[in-house]
Amino acid sequence: MLTQKSNDFESRDDLFLNNLRNKQLAQLTRATKNASHTYEFQNKLVHDSNFNNIEKTVQESWAAAVILRNAHVFGDTIYMLSAKFARVWLNNNNSEAFNFFVKKVEADVDTDGQFARISKQDIPSVLVSAEYSAEMFARKILLIKSMGAFIIDHGIKDAEKYAFLFKHNTSPAAKIVERNRPEGLFTVRGRSDVKSKAYREDIGILDQAVFSQLDPKLQQILTINGLTKNRPLFRTRISHKLADGSPAFVERMFDRDNPLIASISGSTSCIFTAADVLDDKLSQSQIDQITLCAIALFVGGGYHSVHEIINIRSPHLNVITSIENQMRLKNRSAELQEYVSALYTSRDVLR
Repeated sequence: MLTQKSNDFESRDDLFLNNLRNKQLAQLTRATKNASHTYEFQNKLVHDSNFNNIEKTVQESWAAAVILRNAHVFGDTIYMLSAKFARVWLNNNNSEAFNFFVKKVEADVDTDGQFARISKQDIPSVLVSAEYSAEMFARKILLIKSMGAFIIDHGIKDAEKYAFLFKHNTSPAAKIVERNRPEGLFTVRGRSDVKSKAYREDIGILDQAVFSQLDPKLQQILTINGLTKNRPLFRTRISHKLADGSPAFVERMFDRDNPLIASISGSTSCIFTAADVLDDKLSQSQIDQITLCAIALFVGGGYHSVHEIINIRSPHLNVITSIENQMRLKNRSAELQEYVSALYTSRDVLR
């Protein structure tokens, strides 16, 4: 049994939080390169429990929900970028290029079953809103992602035509995209396509059977009114090591015993591409905050796991530590303890 020093931790929950943090740090540094893995090429692959660490899927789902529930703590950078995006959106020059941009963004965010779905007529009000609700927060992240997707799919091919997008950034569009889509990560994919979709009201990447076993307090944290979705079930294909001997991203996920949902997150690249276009002077702390917001949207929506997201621009990030530090910096220690206590209570069913 662990003995707690009187001045080390405020409570049993603080000790649990510290243990989680240390486990994450250990996983970041450990790389069992020669470990053998069972490659899953079977027809009945199970989304959440076939080769994923269940305790981590709960922890990551918890992290996404905590971030979403605290937009006033984690949303400063996203709300700033949203205001800048609003100036672009509302300065409609009614050109063919601008109308095409609007049409593509509207179609991307107003899709049936989309997590944080936005009706196209609500886009302007979402961009300018100062409301710090979980739903508004998620919608702002989704809009920034959609702007980045347009830049990658269309803007990079004709930056002069879409100059209205790039007026705040003098870097060539291709350089911005290249920075946010590291070739080494995107060479090998771990996902083929979506096999099916299932309506879910809970936040995260949990199997329904696991969710049903959680403590009611944790279930409540993982359920946010207004944020439902049709969660995709991916057919995940595990790639062998690359020809030069360096491990593929999916191989490293196995080495570190991390949840693998859909391989490296292209949608996170979209968010950072838009962020760099809207503001070319982002600090590392702002970049890390954007990464947490990407976790909120993409883990929250069931599209990706944490490490599929943080490797884009914040591979050093310890999510538990960041949540803990930012909550306490904003004088939200009491709420943090409630969140951690709910996770602590459910720990035994995670193993």
